[in-house]
Amino acid sequence: MTDPHLFADPEGQLLDVTTRRSFEAVLELALAHSPPADALVLTGDLVHDESREGYRTLRRLLDRTGLPYYCIPGNHDSRALMHELLGPAALGPVTARKHGGWNLVFLDSTEPGREGGRIGPDRLAALRDAVAADPSPAVIFLHQHPIPVRSAWMDKLRVEDGDELIGICDRHTHVKALVCGHIHQEFEHRIEDYRVLGTPSTCVQFAPRQADFAIDTQAPGYREITLLPDGALETRVVRLDGYPERPSQTAGGY
Repeated sequence: MTDPHLFADPEGQLLDVTTRRSFEAVLELALAHSPPADALVLTGDLVHDESREGYRTLRRLLDRTGLPYYCIPGNHDSRALMHELLGPAALGPVTARKHGGWNLVFLDSTEPGREGGRIGPDRLAALRDAVAADPSPAVIFLHQHPIPVRSAWMDKLRVEDGDELIGICDRHTHVKALVCGHIHQEFEHRIEDYRVLGTPSTCVQFAPRQADFAIDTQAPGYREITLLPDGALETRVVRLDGYPERPSQTAGGY
């Protein structure tokens, strides 16, 4: 799940969508509709207003699931508040966790004050080490997208040094996927033996392949990822059916 954009106010809205309500609905769907989950991953823009109450609310909702969960920051997040209020679930700058026979690598692609991403030489070096140290099949999670998604306005906000990240994946064939948030839409692109996967937001969706900021009418959703023992990865996007709130179609940004 990604980009919930929660607020301290439970009725807080992003472009006319009550983000806490939509997140709770997506979380409920994920727990009820999919096969039993082993873990939850949240790829950034967790709290829109950088409020303590927003992070406390997120932790309460995730704790209720009884599942392990992993959170990385987005450009709207406060790293300090994440570590203070989410505890060990707040990961970064490069953190690896084992899941069965898989290596899950969590990468902080954000820099304070920037909407777009930049990993930088230190985190790239740490990522190379983390991937090289374990030959198990791997998935790398980050917030900003490392390759263009063919929306001119959004691609200005991708990972600035994404080509170096792609180079690491090209050299390590046990990397099976890069999974990002930030783009608020479903996206999939294959590069050799791995995929770059974008995930819908749990609130507002961005229209794909647009020159300028544009809102989509699709419903909030999440991405289900199944990691198989043979190193294969299966995935699908699941969306809410008939969610009543619709985002503003006239907004020029947020």
